Amino acid sequence: MKEKVKKVLVWIFEFVLFCGYFYVLFVNLVCGFGYGGISSRGQAIKILCASFFFAVGLPGLIWYQHRRLMKLENLLHDLFEICDKIK
Repeated sequence: MKEKVKKVLVWIFEFVLFCGYFYVLFVNLVCGFGYGGISSRGQAIKILCASFFFAVGLPGLIWYQHRRLMKLENLLHDLFEICDKIK
């Protein structure tokens, strides 16, 4: 039961970090792309779409790499435990 609660809490924490990172990145991209001024509705939609895709893609890529490294670290830890048992 304790492991399930820990997993849920870790998942919530990671989700909140992901959403916060997305929000900050999205707002910064919209402000950066719109810095020169938005002259039409079409330009505003393009800016919002580009910002959205960048803001979704970058945290997703970072999170994928983070999870991949975590799995490799756990595997390395398990290998060290096995080597210690052998000695």
